[in-house]
Amino acid sequence: MIHPLMASSVPSDTSVLFATDHGSVERTTQGRVRLRFGGTSWILASSDVPGLRDTTRSLASEVYHCERDCRWQLRVDGHPTVVLDSDEVLRLDALLDGAVTMLELDAILDGASISRPVVA
Repeated sequence: MIHPLMASSVPSDTSVLFATDHGSVERTTQGRVRLRFGGTSWILASSDVPGLRDTTRSLASEVYHCERDCRWQLRVDGHPTVVLDSDEVLRLDALLDGAVTMLELDAILDGASISRPVVA
């Protein structure tokens, strides 16, 4: 299930950019993005999210060639390497896909000087 806005469960210093049942991507007050997935949390510059999405997209395409219980390593600069199973790679890929789409929408709205509604 996809939840584009789920602010009621988020501390007041963040706003949810995109969330699924498996994680969330939130904007912080410092203009950065906090990605929460399973027990992992990363703080990234908004500009780094599309690159991470490209990496997970590449891993996700490899998942379909895996014939057994595969494990995948994901390295994010400044954070410990995480090991994901194939289902987790696909879930993270979906989460990042939604987050990148919302970042692109925000850029379009900002360019048109339109504020995105905030859910209280």
